[in-house]
Amino acid sequence: MEELFENDYFIIIGTVTDKDGLTDSIDQSGGIYSKTLNKKTTLVICNDIDDENNKKELDKVKSDLKIISEQFITESIKEKKRLNIDDFITKSKSGGGGGGGGSNDSDDQQPSKRLKVDSLQVGSTWMGALFYVNTSESYPFSLNIESRVDDINTNESKLEGTIDWPTLEDAKTAFRATLKDDDLKIEEHTQITNTDQVSLPNNYEAKVTNGNRPSIKGTIVYSDPADSANPDLKASFNLTFKPSTTSTSSISSTSTTSTTTSSNSNGTGSSANSTPKLDLDYLIAGNQFKGDFEIPYKFNVKITSRKNQQDIEGIVDWVDLKTKTKLKGTLNEKDLSITLTETDIISGGGVELPIVYTGTLTSSSDPKTLDLITGQYKVDGSTPSTGKFKLELNC
Repeated sequence: MEELFENDYFIIIGTVTDKDGLTDSIDQSGGIYSKTLNKKTTLVICNDIDDENNKKELDKVKSDLKIISEQFITESIKEKKRLNIDDFITKSKSGGGGGGGGSNDSDDQQPSKRLKVDSLQVGSTWMGALFYVNTSESYPFSLNIESRVDDINTNESKLEGTIDWPTLEDAKTAFRATLKDDDLKIEEHTQITNTDQVSLPNNYEAKVTNGNRPSIKGTIVYSDPADSANPDLKASFNLTFKPSTTSTSSISSTSTTSTTTSSNSNGTGSSANSTPKLDLDYLIAGNQFKGDFEIPYKFNVKITSRKNQQDIEGIVDWVDLKTKTKLKGTLNEKDLSITLTETDIISGGGVELPIVYTGTLTSSSDPKTLDLITGQYKVDGSTPSTGKFKLELNC
């Protein structure tokens, strides 16, 4: 089946036609089913929101989560595409809709205005790289949200924060941004560190994708038509969301015109000097990579464990040698480098160990995705390097 629900975490409240069949369909279509409500949950399946037992569970559901019927799953699979969620909102027999947060005891109470909930919250960090399409130059950077003002009447949010450029003499700049629906416009306007590596101002336009794997994907925009027409200046970026470890104020559902949340210097909110982390969400258990060790030796790498942001484990499958070995690795989030060490033979033979691979995370033809690991390898501590290798994400 297609990955129809790859950004969705489901729970089921109440009864459905065939629970085992429904959960299998979710898993086979890229979604994740959980027995209990948790912070990763994105959609709640409940066919009857009027049932008293269901109401008790629905009271625990956050108001930004949508409550849908099981037909969203079955019909999407039938049509072989992810259908519009709003067409499958579970309706109350009394006429209410399937929003989260439990039942409403007052028929006369009107719903208050609310901004769409998203991941661009104070204290969050987004990491990725700016990629110049023609020149293949890539510059890692992190975007740190330090303040946010939400205007409920205009449905707009004003953001401010900093951008870190670790490979450009650790340059740090300030930005301001406007978010409306999923459209994000960023103006990078002021140098914070004393460096000339980043020319200002810079303007970016992007789309924000929420769900299980939030991201910001966009491009640089130029005011000068000549710059816009210059193919060497065409650049795009893809930022991955790294959640904040600190608590922040949620968007209020009262009639207040705007809600402001910001960091301060007495320790509350997010620290602007905290080290950003890169959420390389493709280096997870189950993903496989294929590549060439040295012609004609082909090998595949399967990630089996990622216990934290830095350390990964995996299995190397030497296709022609019919040999499998163990692999351990360490990620450097600042410069996107990675070191992999092939240590022990699991089965077969003909591979001389240890082999140490030193590489860099980069992009293939799609500049928006870090899906390549390229570099050099050494066999049994040899100096200089024995040769080169390339691993490409095999979805």
